[in-house]
Amino acid sequence: MALSRRDFLVGSVVALGAAAMGERVSRARDGQKYEVESTNTAPTYEIYALKWAGPVPRKLAVVLWWEDWNKDTEMNYYVWAIKGKDEIIVVDTGSYLSLADERRLTHYVNPIEMLASFGASKTNVKKVIITHCHWDHLAGIEMFSQAFPEAVFYIQKKEFDFWTKNPIAKRAPFAKVTVEKSIRAISQMEGTPRLRLISGDAKIMPGIELMLTPGHTIGLQAVAVNTVKGTAIVASDCGFVRESFEQDIPNSVITDLVAWMGSFDKLRAKASSIDLIFPGHDVRMLNDSPKVAETVARLV
Repeated sequence: MALSRRDFLVGSVVALGAAAMGERVSRARDGQKYEVESTNTAPTYEIYALKWAGPVPRKLAVVLWWEDWNKDTEMNYYVWAIKGKDEIIVVDTGSYLSLADERRLTHYVNPIEMLASFGASKTNVKKVIITHCHWDHLAGIEMFSQAFPEAVFYIQKKEFDFWTKNPIAKRAPFAKVTVEKSIRAISQMEGTPRLRLISGDAKIMPGIELMLTPGHTIGLQAVAVNTVKGTAIVASDCGFVRESFEQDIPNSVITDLVAWMGSFDKLRAKASSIDLIFPGHDVRMLNDSPKVAETVARLV
């Protein structure tokens, strides 16, 4: 059906007005409903780093790929909280005490207790994002599942399939960086409403996007977050420290180095500023950001 000149002009004015005002407008055309929506309507969130262990001494060459085996540095261990108006999204699950002790991590704090003191509860934590299946990011999954019974766990399908179904994951280089208990726990969620397998990049709610960033592991994912300062990235172990993104140097725990370099480019292109890319283990995330508790810092 031909569109009259009047309908064309009215439709154009409405669309331009919606873009300018950040509003969503519905109109009828040829019996179909269409919408005009501004990207400026996405809500903003705050991002917090919660240190559950550390600082722990590490060789610089582990933190920055082959940089200097004779030099020491330090790492912290974190989970992250993305705080919205009515919901707290948690990124990663940390570890339980006995495993932290076994791995010789100092200054352990239960991540669930930290989150509770921060305001997280079984009613406002609906989403837990698993960046990857290494032990320090997944080992707390059982206690998180119990503490947040309404939460859905999000993980990349590539990551899930490798660790739960590929026999290579049982071999020594991979077995050293995970624990069978946590792999079994997430595997048992398959096919239930509590596990969401993601294939590639995906917006899971307004202002929150999961991004496939392989290299450190086969299916590592980062989280892009709309904040008052622009797009920030919870990068997890796509870089252990800030220098990874500044100097183009990954850490030494590598599955695919070529893919990793592409992931660096992807995150730097997505973030509004390189200062808004938050790495997985940098002590400065806690030390240089405003603290809301002894082990909790507001990043943005």
